[in-house]
Amino acid sequence: MRQPKIVIVGAGLVGGSAALFTALAIPSAEIVVIDLARVRAEGQVLDLAHAAAFWGHNRFHAGEYEDARDADIIVITAGVGVKPGQTRLDLAKTNAEVALEIVDRVAGLAPNAIYVIAANPCDVLAAVVFNRLGCARERVISTGTSLDTGRLRSLLSERLGIVAPAIHAYVLGEHGESALIAWSGATVSGMPLDAFLTKSGKELGPASRDLILRSVHEAAKLIKEGKGATHYGIASAIGRICEALVHNTDLIITVGVVHAEIEGISEVCLSLPLVLNSTGAQLLAYPDLSAIERTSLQRSASIVKEATDSVRAAL
Repeated sequence: MRQPKIVIVGAGLVGGSAALFTALAIPSAEIVVIDLARVRAEGQVLDLAHAAAFWGHNRFHAGEYEDARDADIIVITAGVGVKPGQTRLDLAKTNAEVALEIVDRVAGLAPNAIYVIAANPCDVLAAVVFNRLGCARERVISTGTSLDTGRLRSLLSERLGIVAPAIHAYVLGEHGESALIAWSGATVSGMPLDAFLTKSGKELGPASRDLILRSVHEAAKLIKEGKGATHYGIASAIGRICEALVHNTDLIITVGVVHAEIEGISEVCLSLPLVLNSTGAQLLAYPDLSAIERTSLQRSASIVKEATDSVRAAL
């Protein structure tokens, strides 16, 4: 059986943490960490090797772009981070240039690779990368709202007093300020959310739901105020995505691909619940949404589309 090869470009906090979570999820994988500053990649790999000594994984390597040859998955975490007062979309042109340089260096070496774009703004960058590669839609994946959905389920778990895996509620749209919660399709313990609330005596009215959405949007800001950076949450999402791709699990998760059309907006990268397997990420069924949710999703699509078109024009 061929050993899976995963290349992570960007050896910062997100890239290093992603390497760790991915190794835990896929013990057989060879994980290559590449960074413009090789010493940083070497430092991450040395630290990872020491961690792995406790559980047996010894397949981390610091590499150059040539080491991306025949990679199965290429994860892009490299880029400039969001600074106070900025939005993820403010980083678009700078990080698009970084992502395209990476793609140009590795595309010929790994022609069958699936790309996972985690650098921000991940939806815009995924669209730019997809346009450059001209490959199948399912092969360029934005981490999108996978992290937002994780944050939502964590908040609901605390609010409702049950474990997060029993909650099926999704954040859709942009990984950013225009993201929305699809409350109309949320389920808890196998029943519609509203039915669970009635039977359990729990409260989650409009004001509470608005507060939860704001909490999802503001989570990164709060974390950065406390510790300076966010990385474990997105790194865990990357590990889960890579696991589903390598193991062909048909996992349903909210990630983005460039869709032909979303609520009347053409060729836009947005997150919906997609199935992940060895071919990439695909939409099996468009979610049933309320009229308000559809309007919010259309607004989110318009924002991402406008930002994407602006970046393409500037490159």
